[in-house]
This record gives sequence, C-alpha cells and structure tokens, in this order.
Amino acid sequence: MKADHITINVTDMKKSEDFYGRILGLKQLETVDMGDHELHYFEAENGTKVELISYTDDFGEMHPDSRTKGLFRHLAFSCEDVDALYEKLVENGVKCLTEPAYVPKLKFRNILVQDPNGVELEFIQHDR
Repeated sequence: MKADHITINVTDMKKSEDFYGRILGLKQLETVDMGDHELHYFEAENGTKVELISYTDDFGEMHPDSRTKGLFRHLAFSCEDVDALYEKLVENGVKCLTEPAYVPKLKFRNILVQDPNGVELEFIQHDR
C-alpha cells in the first residue's frame, strides 16, 4: 500500500499553485471541475499527488496550533538538499517555521514551513 494523495482546502488557489508548482517543482496535472468546487492536482516524484480544492462557497478558515490534538499535523516530503530548498523558500517569501537543523535521533536534516494556506509541511534530507 502507498499513499495516493493528500487533500488541502485552499484559501488562495493562485498562491497555492505557484507554491506547489513553481517553488516546490511538483508536476501540475489536471484540474477537475466538480460543480461546487475544483480539484487541482500536483504530483511528487514518487507519484503521490497533492489535491488542492477550491470551493465556490466560503466556509471559513481554521488555524489550529501545531500541538492541537486530534488533527492532521503536517505533510512531509523528502528532498536532496534541505539547505538549498530553505534558501529558495526564503527568497520566495515562504513562512519558514524552523531553520535547517539536524535531528540526531531521527538521522536527518529538516525544516518546517507553512504553505500559502497555513498547512505545515516538513522537508527532510536523509543521511546518505
């Protein structure tokens, strides 16, 4: 079994498409009009998709803390060079929650950032 996709309800589709497409380099796939919402698909190198949903109605926003119990915490991507990615994210005004750091107990370097919708993302560079 492998993950197929992760879904994010977006607050701003243009910013989200720019972030996942241009900045992160995920491959933009099809957009599907479902009537009351649109699905915009992006694909990571391993085939896992990010599904961005834009609803026609406004249902409000939720901004839980990273320690709020019972909620999805973050989506993690592996990357080749977390330091280079961090510089690119900073240059593009992405909100970085941490600077690149080594996590000895987990044997990787990582950063935590927020996407344009306030969703926490982790980028991991594994030891080689």
